[in-house]
Amino acid sequence: MKAKIILVMTLITSLFTVMTSKAQEDQINLIAFKYNQQSQTSDIIKWNVDAPELFTATSSNVTGILVGTSIFNASTGDYVSRVTQNDNTSGVFKYNANTQQINFNEATSFFNGSAECDMQTGFIYTYDGNNLNEVQLNKYNPQTNELVVVGTFDFLPNTSFFPDGSCFDSNTGTYYFVMQDAEGKKLVTVPVNATAFTYTETLLTGLPITGNIGLEYSNETNSIYCIYSSFNAQTESNTFVVGNLDANSGAISVLNTLETIGGYQFYNRTFDQNTKKLLFVAYNLDFTQQRLYLYDIDSNTYETRLLPAELVVEIECNNFAYSERKYGQLSTPTFDGNDLVIYQDIAAKSILFSKNIAKSKFQVVNMQGAIVISGQVSSTNAIDASTLQSGIYIVSVEVNSKKVDKKLILK
Repeated sequence: MKAKIILVMTLITSLFTVMTSKAQEDQINLIAFKYNQQSQTSDIIKWNVDAPELFTATSSNVTGILVGTSIFNASTGDYVSRVTQNDNTSGVFKYNANTQQINFNEATSFFNGSAECDMQTGFIYTYDGNNLNEVQLNKYNPQTNELVVVGTFDFLPNTSFFPDGSCFDSNTGTYYFVMQDAEGKKLVTVPVNATAFTYTETLLTGLPITGNIGLEYSNETNSIYCIYSSFNAQTESNTFVVGNLDANSGAISVLNTLETIGGYQFYNRTFDQNTKKLLFVAYNLDFTQQRLYLYDIDSNTYETRLLPAELVVEIECNNFAYSERKYGQLSTPTFDGNDLVIYQDIAAKSILFSKNIAKSKFQVVNMQGAIVISGQVSSTNAIDASTLQSGIYIVSVEVNSKKVDKKLILK
């Protein structure tokens, strides 16, 4: 009898554990910027969609956010965005949702409004313009601040783009985004891990898209989902549509028309990979109320939740647990000091580095062992050497808690 009771208790405990685990998995946690009127900066807030009033806030120096640039790096737990701080510096802002640590780097141009992150590598991909008015695909490593140009697109003249109209398939390493040229709106498909840079353009078909189109990718269903507005000639109004986009044919099939909303905020949209829900902020028909919409891809139904504040921008789902479970932990890239080359720019009277180590601490020591200059490597990846005389020096830099010493001969 005693053994039977123990067995029943074990089964109850196991069932409770499974139910608790399932409940935790179904939780949707969000992260975003919230304007702080008192400091005129933006706090980083985190909350569960079912308890928006219980949000936690971390203050920052951010005064401006480039709309549509925020991503959540699910492989590392970093919320990354292009911002301006209260000292007017612009660059890459990172907030780690696990450690609450904030990092800022004065990168100049690394992504625009269609940045996407690969859960398997942590790399951020985006299309961006260069000085030759060409559109190129960039790969940015937010852990080392290194930017690599993957390739250059050969688009038709006067091609236009849709802010935040992109998504990423982390299963195959494919970057998607929408552009428009004289032939119409097209889906651009780029296999980022291909040996040679290649891409395809596929004309979109289906209900006419009369406004911005936002894309989200489900790594569980291997499907592209989209939300856009389409003009209804009968009612002479815009109808908002949730659709499924076939990447091979470009056909958009309608999953649902949202007759109860008057508009949505394209920069406030995200996707929860675990529950397969498309989340976005939208207004009611008379624009007197905004809500967070949770669209369930499996059931083609939606429900709404309150927001933690009136002004919340750049919402992103915290998909860290999902990424860790599906793809494993991302190891932090190691910095190989043997690959770092330090050299002199005689004309500019500066010391340069072959890798981007901006903001890293440095010391320059002469042959007598005295520190002649020290500080942080500038945002241009350089050290001002105008006060140094010709001779032999040891340049020491600290990158990712690793110290590297290199001998340099200044002429």
